[in-house]
Amino acid sequence: MLPVAILAGGLATRLRPITETIPKALVEINGEPFLAHQLRLLAQAGVSRVVMCVGYRGEQIRDFAGNGSAFGLKVEYSFDGPRLLGTAGALRRALPLLDDAFFVLYGDSYLPCDYHAVDKAFFDTGKPGIMTVYRNEGRWDASNIEFSGGGILRYDKRNRSVKMHHIDYGLGGFRSSVFAALAEDQVHDLAGVYQDLLCRGELAGYEVRERFYEIGSRAGIEELENYLAGRKQRAVFLDRDGVLNEAIVREGRPYPPASLAELRIVSEAAAALRRLKDAGFLLIVVSNQPDVGRGTQSREAVEELNAAVRRALPIDDFYVCFHDGAEGCDCRKPKPGLLVKAAGERNIDLGSSFMVGDRWRDVDAGAAAGCRTVLIDYGYKERGPEKEPDWRVGGLIEAADRILAAARPIS
Repeated sequence: MLPVAILAGGLATRLRPITETIPKALVEINGEPFLAHQLRLLAQAGVSRVVMCVGYRGEQIRDFAGNGSAFGLKVEYSFDGPRLLGTAGALRRALPLLDDAFFVLYGDSYLPCDYHAVDKAFFDTGKPGIMTVYRNEGRWDASNIEFSGGGILRYDKRNRSVKMHHIDYGLGGFRSSVFAALAEDQVHDLAGVYQDLLCRGELAGYEVRERFYEIGSRAGIEELENYLAGRKQRAVFLDRDGVLNEAIVREGRPYPPASLAELRIVSEAAAALRRLKDAGFLLIVVSNQPDVGRGTQSREAVEELNAAVRRALPIDDFYVCFHDGAEGCDCRKPKPGLLVKAAGERNIDLGSSFMVGDRWRDVDAGAAAGCRTVLIDYGYKERGPEKEPDWRVGGLIEAADRILAAARPIS
């Protein structure tokens, strides 16, 4: 297994005042410094050697982790010196401690992926660099990568496009020659190194399926604490069209808006969702958008509509099936795939959660996932659900009333 260089030299200004006296790597997570969790994860993944690239209050990191033996690792340290050298500059300085090839990850990232698989993929490509990517869809941060056919087409943190559905997962692999070419003791950025490799056709891509966790924000800290503690969360899953925005009804059947010009947010949605949010529920949209699979709607248009809904309402996440029904996917409602995926990524207890929809597919998907179900009954001219919903209601306010009255603690 490749050794790992951990970039832990930043000032962590977003977490102040917590980081005014300690480096970010030592922020407490469930009773012990984050670095302890990170090092244990790497040891469990098969890593044996770590080089900490440190700067701000790096002595505290060294005092805590020592030689790494307490975590089943060998840990060494590379200090930036009198000034911070940037992420790539710190790696340039650490080269004497690293092998010809090595992994790189950030000091605030917790990445529960298959490191052996990434290690193998790196050597199989024969390229000097590899970037792991995750299909993010703008969920945990802004997506910054166009990834298709197993390759990275574009990577840009500043100039993003609607074709960017993936994000830099935070784990990279490199040959040391990539950094040896950089001027020594100068400021260099890792994002620039990735972009240079991509422009030269020397950057491989590898897609991971496990979501990432980070402690760069207070929300990220809370999510990681819940994940590590195994604490489950409750969610209200919501269909989009007809529940959050008005459906376009033709001959008694509902259809989604085709563009922003047709989008109308349901008048009571904001008040109803705020009550659910204040009660501690995650609010997750699960939506079929088969017109994309049929070629009559673009994915970009759907995502533009989702972004407008997110701006208007306190939604935590969107999970969307773009397939036509004939494709036989596992994510198209009435199958529960979208809910199950969200539960795995968000640590959700489905039995303590609810599904709110306006069609039979929503109710049957929620029931199949083990949620209690609420049907907003508009009297559409279509079949009913196979399983009777727990409640039939006239709108979102009544749905919120029912959910809040019936909500039970997580088992």
